Amino acid sequence: MKGERCVLLLSHSAEPLCTDAVAGALARRGARAVRLDTDDFPAALALRGELGFPGARGLVLDDRPLVADSVWLWRVWPARLDPRLPAEHHEAAQRESFAALRGLLDLLPGVPWIDALDAGRAADDKARQLRLACDLGLTIPPTLITAEPAAVREFFAAHAGQVVAKLQTPLRQTMRGGGLPTRLLRRDDLEALAGLRHCPMIFQRYVPKAMELRIAWVDGRALCGALDGARCGVDWRYECSADWQSHALPEPVHLRLAALMARLGLRQGAIDMIVTPAGDYVFLEVNPTGEWMMLEKELGLPISEALAQALLRLANDSQREACKP
Repeated sequence: MKGERCVLLLSHSAEPLCTDAVAGALARRGARAVRLDTDDFPAALALRGELGFPGARGLVLDDRPLVADSVWLWRVWPARLDPRLPAEHHEAAQRESFAALRGLLDLLPGVPWIDALDAGRAADDKARQLRLACDLGLTIPPTLITAEPAAVREFFAAHAGQVVAKLQTPLRQTMRGGGLPTRLLRRDDLEALAGLRHCPMIFQRYVPKAMELRIAWVDGRALCGALDGARCGVDWRYECSADWQSHALPEPVHLRLAALMARLGLRQGAIDMIVTPAGDYVFLEVNPTGEWMMLEKELGLPISEALAQALLRLANDSQREACKP
């Protein structure tokens, strides 16, 4: 098709839902989607860079130049290593594979991303998120990030034992979730905190909830689902008997979230918030590439369509800028 847009989708080999949905939405708009499963590189993905010699073609996929008008970054997963590779070489192989892939993707200069790899990695800093959210007028829970057992005990006492503990990053990357659940800290736990010296954690005052929100943010749009707070436990990902319901954010909350996402440099993200019994909105975190398919499937929220629309708009805007004299 003349003038057909090409969008590069960065995903992984075990992801069958969100990536296919975005590819389908692009196809319905007459665009072509090229999917790269990042864990296939380098063993099963013929991707290379050619620079600085006669006939060099830049980024090459399957012996053909790879030209994209925009890029959607959904997942960059560690390389699937050959099982015959000795264990002592795994760390170096993973590190070098990621460094090579990152460098190769830089051979798409001037191409707009949702969202750039470095932007997403920087935005994933939970302390930075909370600091910016607070600066922008969003309510956050009292928070302690520490490896000091004594500080945790003091924090626990200050909040009458109503404290949750959680990790800042997943322990591993899997489709079934790779972290530990956010859980209430028990008094018995206070005597077993020596391990913090090896693994600092986040501690927050427990926030009573009327609703727990997952907000799929796409280029300024908030597509929001809500769970009954009484039926989703401390961590809805692991203990939930509630069904998703649609929810409309109040305009002041939406505006503050828009300002936060702009400060983080993100056009997409999955934002977690709590609505308290008093009706207050409390910000917890944003996952730059957090899951949203359950909202699209159960509520019909057009998240993949919104992403396709944003990717094509960015491609068109970029071309117009390039054509200016």
